[in-house]
Amino acid sequence: MEGMKVAASGVVGELARARIALDERGQRTGRAGGTNCPNDDHLIFDGDGLSTEGSYVNIPAAEAGPIPSAAKTLVWGPGLETDIVLPARFFYIQAVDSSGRNLTTSPGEKTFEVKIVSTVEDFTRIWIQVLDRQDGSFLVRYRMYATYRDIHIHVLLKNKHVAKSPFILKGPVYHEGCDCPESSGSVWEANMHCPQSFPQIDRDLALYASVDPDRNAQEIPQRFGQRQSLCHYTVKDNKVYVQTFGEHVGFRIFMDSILLSLSRKVWLPDIEFFVNLGDWPLEKRKPTENIHPIFSWCGSNNTRDIVMPTYDLTESVLETMGRVSLDMMSVQANTGPPWPEKNATAFWRGRDSRQERLELVKLSRAHPNMIDAAFTNFFFFKHDESLYGPLVKHVSFFDFFKYKYQINIDGTVAAYRLPYLLAGDSVVLKQDSSYYEHFYNELRPWEHYIPIRADLGDLLEKIQWARDHDEEVKKIALAGQQFARNNLMGDRIFCYYYRLFQEYAKLQVTEPKIREGMEHVEQPSDDLFPCYCHRMKDTVKVPFGTKYVDAALCYPTSVKDVHTAVILTHGAGGDMNFRHLVSLAHALAAHGFLCLRFTCKGLNLGYRVKAYRAVLDYLKSLQKFTIKRIFIGGRSMGSRAAAALARQLSDESEDAVQGVICLSFPLHPPAQTHAHQQRSEDLKGLPEHMPVLFVSGTEDNMCDRVLFDGIVKEMKAQVEVFWLKGGSHGLTVKGRSEDSVLDEVNLQVFTWISKQEA
Repeated sequence: MEGMKVAASGVVGELARARIALDERGQRTGRAGGTNCPNDDHLIFDGDGLSTEGSYVNIPAAEAGPIPSAAKTLVWGPGLETDIVLPARFFYIQAVDSSGRNLTTSPGEKTFEVKIVSTVEDFTRIWIQVLDRQDGSFLVRYRMYATYRDIHIHVLLKNKHVAKSPFILKGPVYHEGCDCPESSGSVWEANMHCPQSFPQIDRDLALYASVDPDRNAQEIPQRFGQRQSLCHYTVKDNKVYVQTFGEHVGFRIFMDSILLSLSRKVWLPDIEFFVNLGDWPLEKRKPTENIHPIFSWCGSNNTRDIVMPTYDLTESVLETMGRVSLDMMSVQANTGPPWPEKNATAFWRGRDSRQERLELVKLSRAHPNMIDAAFTNFFFFKHDESLYGPLVKHVSFFDFFKYKYQINIDGTVAAYRLPYLLAGDSVVLKQDSSYYEHFYNELRPWEHYIPIRADLGDLLEKIQWARDHDEEVKKIALAGQQFARNNLMGDRIFCYYYRLFQEYAKLQVTEPKIREGMEHVEQPSDDLFPCYCHRMKDTVKVPFGTKYVDAALCYPTSVKDVHTAVILTHGAGGDMNFRHLVSLAHALAAHGFLCLRFTCKGLNLGYRVKAYRAVLDYLKSLQKFTIKRIFIGGRSMGSRAAAALARQLSDESEDAVQGVICLSFPLHPPAQTHAHQQRSEDLKGLPEHMPVLFVSGTEDNMCDRVLFDGIVKEMKAQVEVFWLKGGSHGLTVKGRSEDSVLDEVNLQVFTWISKQEA
């Protein structure tokens, strides 16, 4: 596996304060001021001396050398796949000559031309950049500002199609702002090619046998909320809610943004957690003590926080080709001169946020032939400016790579520039540190970087070693670069966040709740270019006597192809947004079916059957669809209502409905098996021609399996039963993720429906 700007509004309030704080913390900042011009690539990044102003230069055409072959050249990457939705999609081109050899130097930055068009749209609002990585390969990134159907990606070499160009992305291709989440997390992870695991997540969560959201909601604000800045988040039914604690909470914008972006792409598990908005990790207790789970952007060997990708890296992913210009893709096109032409001096710029940085500048003054280190800003040690100044001007971050050796030294915590340093074409000399980001533990000293002592006592020795072992150091630089390309690009960052939330959610022993004081974090509106989700959902009000029933329609984009509908309703204690019903509705829509689910909270079965009939009549009245087959169903008490309605309808018309779906049919209350005869009457009254599907768990305490098997034998209808091994009444299975169970149940349902249609 192997990112610059859109129109951006001004920042005010908390966002402005967050930006100012970002400057003060020694990290990069920047914003394009209301421009959408592809040529406006000169953004300034202050703070830690990191700037990209004036860094985009015209690269002269390569001297005569190997000539790329259109037929042999390789094109691959996630940006060629419909279902990988990213803020900026990307793919790669590897130039190959006619003999099949990869080019290892640039054939010229204008060698390849990329065009993206839609066969059904006259105009596509897509910004494309072809970035020359100067090693014979190119990174192509494009940001979509609207959703299009069936886009064609043309990769051309002197007007000839390259490799298998044009690459066709079928169906709706969603842009970043489209709120159309994949209901199945496992399907989304497979589409994204997420790794099977992330070792840092496993390490962090291993400290917690379980997580109690109720207890944490009481204890964490009491313990940390007065002196620290925290966000208390709940994600419920894929909606984000938050409450802040502390004075400096502007940095919540980064967490809000990733949660909203991720929830537009995949349905998140219900989860409740706390995020530390400060620099330093918080949980200092020993694992044997009562530790609290705190999500932080940085971890340390002396704390127990759960580490996420830094806000800096997260924002660079979300705003690639947006309001930032320093990101993991732009770095790859600005790696400086070729290795032999780089300055063999160790380089560093930044501010005085740590004592060791002062020592580094002193070393530079004493050994200017080996180290070029200087401060661009004083904040912590202003009284020492006479010793460590004068301040120097900000240097373009991309100009760092004019030097072979990049010194990475902690600031207040870990230096968040490391991902970008690794992605360049220089070797990193990394200070030994107790602080770490989410990927540090996967880095290997002497393989991905050159280690230096925490006190910098061996820095001069390591620089001299690097000068004496140039070829070996070049290999380390390339290995570090490849690590960054493989592990720190946007797709991997989204995968990391999702897997972290998914695994954390499994540990919860009480239900996440929308607590008093929480506010709903709403998705941004996009009135100019709204998207039409193929897992379409329309919220409707169904007339029911003098009242209305809340309902939701979910259906494919192509309405004319919808001929089969499924109605679903919930159990006694839920509503139509119960996770299982939403997941099944989206899965059905993805397979060409319409699904109408509704809420009816009455516990009287007769009342619910009447409401169900009103919903059925409403569905039949919709002129938008040509429905030929209708299946009715529900979970728990909702399945009882569906069976009762199907029995009534069969007395009126033989083909009123084409089948019944019973998820976790409640044959009896828990430990009250004597009630099964009354609850099974409607089942036994279903006619011979009526197909019925039961999906129940083998550990369902409301469906004794022996009793149930006896009822099935008494039924006249065409019955099919699927027993979910280890499944409870809620269709949860210990040791299995909720997504994997939902996928299995959904597959059973639409496979069964498809058989009835055959």
